Amino acid sequence: MTVVNFKINKITAQRRDQNVKTIEVNANSTIVSMKKDYDKRIGDYVLVNYKYEIKYGPEVGEIILEGSLWYYSDKLADEIKEDKKEIEIKKEAAQEISTSIIRECIIESIDLVKKLYLPPPMQLPAVNVKAEQMRFKRAE
Repeated sequence: MTVVNFKINKITAQRRDQNVKTIEVNANSTIVSMKKDYDKRIGDYVLVNYKYEIKYGPEVGEIILEGSLWYYSDKLADEIKEDKKEIEIKKEAAQEISTSIIRECIIESIDLVKKLYLPPPMQLPAVNVKAEQMRFKRAE
């Protein structure tokens, strides 16, 4: 199972001039639509259209990323069932697709939130130094 050809086709980012004490951050990813397709290099795959939205409340701002990706697998016929109106995918495929969307969009949104002076959509790591003092080699 693999996700390739991850693309962002549209970016909407806005910060409104709101003076608020606390900002609520709500991030959500949505698989908008899917369709089976074929590429001569990888064979059958599923084209997935997605939307990743970060809302900053109350009424502070928003970031919306829309795009597509390709999902393919050696067992694609077993993982995907298609009829004229819908595509049904197995849990493992949905997890891999959703994880890829969230990871890639968080990475892209970090740059955008920095420019808009908004908090990131996830808690960034922080270092906790336990020693009162530390020694390092002097640079030459």
